[in-house]
Amino acid sequence: MTYSCSDFFDDVMRCLVESKAIDSTDIPDDDPGAGADIAVNAIVTVRRADLSSQFVRELLDEVESLGAVAEVHGPDDVAFLFYLQAAILNGSSVEAHGTEDSELLASCHQHPHGRHT
Repeated sequence: MTYSCSDFFDDVMRCLVESKAIDSTDIPDDDPGAGADIAVNAIVTVRRADLSSQFVRELLDEVESLGAVAEVHGPDDVAFLFYLQAAILNGSSVEAHGTEDSELLASCHQHPHGRHT
């Protein structure tokens, strides 16, 4: 028995449902093009979530605590870091305002996740 395109489609969709990337009710009947769009969007979203989590892990590996960041740089810089994390998750961007934001972004580019910021 051969493995068909529809078998592949069904397997991909099942994996996405099992990983909770999509709901089974999101899978369209008899429209593989729409299903492929849903699958690609789910895969991209999962990757963004991974990058966002990686950003926080690497940030926390570098600093003693977020409180320490706030003590040294101020609460606005901590907020900026969380806006940056949200931008990574949403596939959007943040604007650097002033020298401090630019310095934070430059610091982020030094870490492994920096190529994605």
